[in-house]
Amino acid sequence: MPQTHRSIAFSGKKKKEQLKARRERKILIKNREVPEHQQSNYQSRSESSEAVSVTLSQDESAEEHVNYFEDTQVINQQPRARGNVNRYNLKFRRETPEEVEKRKALHYSEIDLIPEYELEATTDQFYPPGLSYPKRPPWKKNVTKHELDRSENRHYRLFCEQLNKDFAGAELSLYELNLETWRQLWRVTEMSDVLLIIVDARFSVAQFPPYLYEHLVEQENKGIILILNKCDLLPPAVIVAWEEYFHNKFPRLLIVPFSSVEGYAFRKGTLKISAEGSLRLVDACQKLVEDSVDLNPWRRKIEEEKEMESEVSQECKATEGMTVMPQSTSPEVHQRFKDGVLTIGTIGHPNVGKSSLINALMGKKVVSVSKTPGHTKHFQTIFLTKNVKLCDCPGLVFPSTISLPLQVMQGSYPISQVRDPINVVHYISSRLDIPRLLKLSNMELQDSRWTAYYICEAWAIKRGYHTRVRGGLDVSRAANELLRMCHNGQKSLVLYFRPPGYCQTKEKFESHPRVEDIKLIQGIHAQTMEPVPHETKLDEEVEDEEDIVEDMEKTESEEEEECESESEEMNRTSVVNKFAVLGEDD
Repeated sequence: MPQTHRSIAFSGKKKKEQLKARRERKILIKNREVPEHQQSNYQSRSESSEAVSVTLSQDESAEEHVNYFEDTQVINQQPRARGNVNRYNLKFRRETPEEVEKRKALHYSEIDLIPEYELEATTDQFYPPGLSYPKRPPWKKNVTKHELDRSENRHYRLFCEQLNKDFAGAELSLYELNLETWRQLWRVTEMSDVLLIIVDARFSVAQFPPYLYEHLVEQENKGIILILNKCDLLPPAVIVAWEEYFHNKFPRLLIVPFSSVEGYAFRKGTLKISAEGSLRLVDACQKLVEDSVDLNPWRRKIEEEKEMESEVSQECKATEGMTVMPQSTSPEVHQRFKDGVLTIGTIGHPNVGKSSLINALMGKKVVSVSKTPGHTKHFQTIFLTKNVKLCDCPGLVFPSTISLPLQVMQGSYPISQVRDPINVVHYISSRLDIPRLLKLSNMELQDSRWTAYYICEAWAIKRGYHTRVRGGLDVSRAANELLRMCHNGQKSLVLYFRPPGYCQTKEKFESHPRVEDIKLIQGIHAQTMEPVPHETKLDEEVEDEEDIVEDMEKTESEEEEECESESEEMNRTSVVNKFAVLGEDD
């Protein structure tokens, strides 16, 4: 039969507008057209039929209720995925065009390098009083799954609406809007005896929520250990200063510096346990559990691995020693040291190195890692020994007042999703002297000052980045590459915060006896690294263009498909000839 009409594609945008109009009509019918004597019955029927619905108060507008959770951005969403593939994806509030245009005004503004003392930061700067995170609502044993899901959805929606109402004047960060990920946090905190809050040592105060400490330590009486991960990127004196700061501000908090690259002096594809950091983690756990659990087998395993000089642990499959927990997020009553097993949970922002830390503790690859935030989808358990169990939890972006450029730099927001990367370059260049560190030059800027756009333009010229259509400079590609280099701490682009009062007492911490202990934890790569002064010139020439890491030349789509260990990423440039090993045997 011949076709009488031509089908017209119905886009997702039109479908979204259709659903929005339908909800608005329902609200109008509910509030205006229903008679007063039938409104109570209508409301009871609508509440019982909708599990996620929340009753609006009189002062709340219908538009805010409709658009609050709809206009969100889902990171790494698979469009045609089956099952629960997109269940634990990161969800953020979508930026408005006005916010993007406001930041674009800084593209051509002159850059003034701020002094070093302005890089000193505290936790109150990013987590003001009154800020909190969503907690599991009260529950009973006889509650059904449907009632529990409805209660948690209602409680979470009310929390987010109240949070935006209380901090309307402040600029809230793009925090996690996926309830399924928060349920993973609730489950991990309930079943764990000791919790590891893992932070990037460069941005430790921006990734350690004080309200999390108050709830877990003071109310739940949990043992907490703060892991200063990636400490090899910082001078040892700064790590010592951060230890003193957290000890004074949070007395019941134990601090352990850690570096996953401590033993990375081997061939590509091999991995060794981070012995120095692991031993200090065992000591911290022993202080919390006392004599309840015997941790000597864990300690002996690390010491035996430390004594092995020539042998290297080979990479293993990701399923060995690992148990993926069933997809159950129902509440449970916690029993401390159940069956004589110590359960350790991991909490932290995305991209702080939780999975890499677990691999470094095991001495082999048991969980996959990626530069893309939100790679770990659900928590899984790994047995370090027979009586020590480790739980890997997906990364969570906690509510804070952190700006978007700082979120991008600390890894909680993917660089590939940034709509205005040049603005983030402006944020970095006002704190790091990028033109001097990268030896950038532009003949047109002899009588003018550097701007973020000119920095990206100069880097595009140096790297030879041009667009395919008209052959102009690819400034966006240069900006994205600068962001990745700064995020990875490459080419001396290491942006980090200092504790309050550090600039005045720097000599005190540099001569501290704990500096040598920090150097052992950092590993051989960090021991040869000299800290770069904040506002001084560099006399040494930077590396040639051919020595820049190959990862910088990859597109972001290729990086998202990778799931390789960090040892492979860091030693990629050390392999000159991949087939040199074959010649040695001959």
